[in-house]
Amino acid sequence: MVVKCDVLVVGAGPAGLTAAALLSKNGYSTIVLENKKTGGPQHTSYDITEGTRIKKILKKIEVKPLKISSKSEWFSPNYQYMLKSTIEDYYFKRGPDKDSLEKSLMKKIQGNNVEFFFRSNISSFRLKGKKVVTVTVDSPHETFTFKPRYIIGADGPTSDLRKKLNVETKMLATFRGFGVLVETKKKEMIPHAKIYFDKKLAPGGYIYSGSVGKDTFYCTVIDDVFFKKTNLAKNLDYFLENRLRKKFTIKNKFNGIGISGIQNSKIGNILFIGGAALFYDPFFGYGLNYAIESAYIAVNAINTDDLQIYTEYTKRIQKELKDIFVSREIWRKADNMFFDKLIEAFKGNYNTKDKQINRILTLFAED
Repeated sequence: MVVKCDVLVVGAGPAGLTAAALLSKNGYSTIVLENKKTGGPQHTSYDITEGTRIKKILKKIEVKPLKISSKSEWFSPNYQYMLKSTIEDYYFKRGPDKDSLEKSLMKKIQGNNVEFFFRSNISSFRLKGKKVVTVTVDSPHETFTFKPRYIIGADGPTSDLRKKLNVETKMLATFRGFGVLVETKKKEMIPHAKIYFDKKLAPGGYIYSGSVGKDTFYCTVIDDVFFKKTNLAKNLDYFLENRLRKKFTIKNKFNGIGISGIQNSKIGNILFIGGAALFYDPFFGYGLNYAIESAYIAVNAINTDDLQIYTEYTKRIQKELKDIFVSREIWRKADNMFFDKLIEAFKGNYNTKDKQINRILTLFAED
């Protein structure tokens, strides 16, 4: 069966669904492919991301964060600091629940010039130069051939589409994460994000926590170079036992990977967005904000039939990631003494000639 469409979106995560929502608003016939049975994570989790770059975009797609906070608390083994910022943290639920980001987006766009094909995988392409002319897709009960004008690759950091097209990549940083969702009797048990630095528990990374209603979540994020020597689940259990000091009920566990890097994000009529374009902050590990923003720019490029718009955008983002990556190298080598020194530096107590501390502090500076 041959199906024509304006845009074929590969991946039904936040990037792909944001693109589909914007495309549907502009009247484009859109098909979304997803190799899983539904969009987004299979287990409930939460994302905290900075909201500056996506605030206006969320209004366009009529999606609101479940929570917004301008406060965050940062901990080293011996010190702590409350950061009050004009840069707000946006909280989103992810996964199968009806109020998750993915489900909210799907509800808005289902049937509105958008058709979903779940449990579907690309088996082959037909190319004319660099342009993809047809895409053959295997679904559970039928094989389809799609003829899209444009393709948006949004199938995450380990993108199968990218691999099939042999797109060269240069990795900057890879993060591994493991988290738990805890059920609590008290609402907003953790009123703002709390971030913990500890070389023993989260080498090259951090532990973050927060609450939305009675859902409280904790997640360990580490640098991939430490992954084989670190038991993420065991370390998080140890942290919870010492932090909560009481029994708690775990609703579910979740894990993930984020890869920050450089690649060609436009090939012919294909635009890679979000994780598939390796758009992850190589220091904080933010990915959701880049996913939503890159989807918006990609659709704008398609809408104006000027893909150079997206090329210029990716150049800016890749330069940004490279600049941030310099700090990543410092962070990989940091020990608990450095973290103590950093938290004190947040308070203004530090040697102003310390280049490493100054470099990290620039990441928290507000324009």
